Amino acid sequence: MGDFVTVTIIIKKPRPEIERTLRSVVLNIVLALLVPLLFALDVVTGTYKLPIAWVYEALINAIVPIFKLPTDATLVVLHLRLPEAVSAIILGASLASAGAVLQSVLRNYLASTYTLGVSAAASFGAALAIVLGFGGFVIKYYVPVITSPYLIIPMAFLFSSLAALMVYALAYLKGATPSVIILAGVAVMFMFSMGTSMLQYFAGNPDATHAIAMWMLGSLENVRLSYLPYMALSLLPIIYYLVVSAKIDAIGLGDDVAHSLGVNVRGLRLTLILLTAFQAAAVVSFVGIVGFVDLVIPNISRLIVGNNNARLITTSTIMGADVTLAADIISRALVPPYVIPIGIILSLIGAPYLLLMVITRGGGYGP
Repeated sequence: MGDFVTVTIIIKKPRPEIERTLRSVVLNIVLALLVPLLFALDVVTGTYKLPIAWVYEALINAIVPIFKLPTDATLVVLHLRLPEAVSAIILGASLASAGAVLQSVLRNYLASTYTLGVSAAASFGAALAIVLGFGGFVIKYYVPVITSPYLIIPMAFLFSSLAALMVYALAYLKGATPSVIILAGVAVMFMFSMGTSMLQYFAGNPDATHAIAMWMLGSLENVRLSYLPYMALSLLPIIYYLVVSAKIDAIGLGDDVAHSLGVNVRGLRLTLILLTAFQAAAVVSFVGIVGFVDLVIPNISRLIVGNNNARLITTSTIMGADVTLAADIISRALVPPYVIPIGIILSLIGAPYLLLMVITRGGGYGP
């Protein structure tokens, strides 16, 4: 009788890292497919009813005028709905990517452009521009409309960068640990918030005060096509984030580990904080204060794809665009014909999640 040979086949399960990568790819494909669907729904939602075909025809007419459309339909699509929808994508992608980077380099789930004082400083700069007349505004249908947002941008960026530098300077006086940076950011946030309140109180012009108050609610209604290229500049740092994502991963393991791997922790952290300040200023200047996107979206993304920053930043960017598009749709569909500022909608979504996160996790960093 012949000998029997027993062959044992060992099937290894995919490693957690591979599983997360596959999960990330699938999720990003789904999220990316949602963007055009939500975009189309955003453009057709509102008091003025638009067939979806009119939207595409209006867009084609902007390049080659071959369709006959009502003048008011073309006006609504190209000058009202389209800028809002595109700015929602830019807003969500920019702030969510900034939040993901800040939470990683500071190793704190509660880090965001708001908790670092960057958004509050940008608000102060914009409010100062409005009060001094640099921003300009007119009252249209009893609502103040900013007429020169381009002049607000330098002021917003100047003060947001100043806030970032102040936070870093304060942190290094006591040792620049992530916790100290967060505490310094909260102090700077309160300082600039107080400054904005004082500007409103002493403005002396009720229209300027009203303009600041409305602007601080966060709204996409006043965004125009000509503003979009300037807002889109806030997306450029995302490329840099992805290039240095491995170094950000190293910082996430601890400053000592990152130093041992040859990472210039101090220089990279400061660079990333300044870039996130630029992102916040570029969008805040046009739409006002919009919170929770850079705080909540990265945390949701991290639960699904893990702490690898190449995956985290990509997923956060796309998910941020989806969430702000959905929030813009809700803002117009919730109480027609009124349009609720998108900042309020996002706060209603983000605040409960933030409370849940604080209760279940605290401010720590880790899986």
